[in-house]
Amino acid sequence: MKALILSFSSNQVNEDSFIPNKIGLTFSCVEECEKQLKTLKYEYEHICINKKNIKKCIACGKRGWGICLDEHICIQKDDFNEIYKYMENFDAYIFITPVYFHEMSESAKTFFDRLKRCDAFKEDSKIKGKKIVCIACAGGSGSGTEETLMAFDTLNYFLKTEMYARIPVTKANFEEQKEIISKAMKLEEN
Repeated sequence: MKALILSFSSNQVNEDSFIPNKIGLTFSCVEECEKQLKTLKYEYEHICINKKNIKKCIACGKRGWGICLDEHICIQKDDFNEIYKYMENFDAYIFITPVYFHEMSESAKTFFDRLKRCDAFKEDSKIKGKKIVCIACAGGSGSGTEETLMAFDTLNYFLKTEMYARIPVTKANFEEQKEIISKAMKLEEN
């Protein structure tokens, strides 16, 4: 089993670099997933999308569909196409986003908007049918996780993936949710 973790933490350390907040809830979930995947002896990789150059969808072309509809790539020259192609190398995906304003982070929305446009209508999709684990991390009040997980349900519908787990995590329940995260990393089980 080979899993790709995509995280969407937006903490800026300085003007030139974005790295995950290593004491934040999102990064704590990344670490928990990595720990479990390592224990299971799965191959895995983590990409923090906030360290990449991913521009928002510009809804280009006729009626808002550029080459993404027919060629299944994006016309924009940034890191998206490379990551999208790279996703083909994995059996499962773990998406971990902070919750802002009852939604997934801006970087997650940006990435997934473009992913849906390029892959949702691709007949020979290499993403279709693969398992996904979606984790919504709400730091403040803890509200907004369900709305965020519902957005992942929409993503799952359009990508035709298999929702393996949808996990709401808050500061108050993180310790209890570690067990749920651990079980969700057993991606080979039905």
